[in-house]
Amino acid sequence: MYFLGIDPGLSEVGFGIIMVKDDEPEFVDCGIIKTVPADSLAERLTVIKRDLAEILSMHKYAAVGVEELFFVKNITNGIKVAHARGVIMAEAHERGLPIHEMKPTEVKSNICGSGQADKTQVQEMVRRLLNLNSLPKPHDAADALAIAILTARLHKH
Repeated sequence: MYFLGIDPGLSEVGFGIIMVKDDEPEFVDCGIIKTVPADSLAERLTVIKRDLAEILSMHKYAAVGVEELFFVKNITNGIKVAHARGVIMAEAHERGLPIHEMKPTEVKSNICGSGQADKTQVQEMVRRLLNLNSLPKPHDAADALAIAILTARLHKH
């Protein structure tokens, strides 16, 4: 079964794809969807929607995991990220995919054993869990892989 993890953002959306075979997660792909800061909000959301649609058409996913927003200092940026998150969730829902929403601390706690884990600790645990030779990069993609791993764990329960 394939699982997709999404670390939402407006400038960069991290995505991570894993396959679970015999209860073991395996790396498939990861990366980021980039938008151009100078473009309008509508243009940026359209890029996210288009690129995510392409990613969603690559495999038959069992579920999609999307990280919830955490407390943001800049309300305007938080609202823009919420727009991106809405586009992401609508695109997955339109395809009839189960969506698991999770807090950043929930992901860190389940993957690293501590909700206070830093980005490098998340990368290292994802590397170990997926038997990768090097740390997954960039951070947003590594976070998305962690979200995909937790989504697979939640989906089977």
